[in-house]
Amino acid sequence: MPRLSLGLGVQTIRKAGGAAPQPTAVLISGAETESSNGNYVWDGVSFVNGKRVYVSSGNSIYWNGSNWIIEDSIFEDDTYSSPDLITWAVLNGAEPAPTGTLSYS
Repeated sequence: MPRLSLGLGVQTIRKAGGAAPQPTAVLISGAETESSNGNYVWDGVSFVNGKRVYVSSGNSIYWNGSNWIIEDSIFEDDTYSSPDLITWAVLNGAEPAPTGTLSYS
């Protein structure tokens, strides 16, 4: 379920009926693998495993069925993994892992 950090803790966002909206963009920052940082946006059409695919400068964020993955085009490996698009862990590359900020515009 997407969560939005408002600086006052983590807020869960839900639509009527209980379904959480999917963000339109994800800002990735703080990654040691600098090429993974950036503003990833949904192109309006691409989905993998029922979730939106976000792209930035040849990189992508996609849902592998259990986690969100940042696929870095420079390193040609999955570099980071996240259950929620906000908190990331290193798969390949160096610490620190990035953080994500979600946009719903």
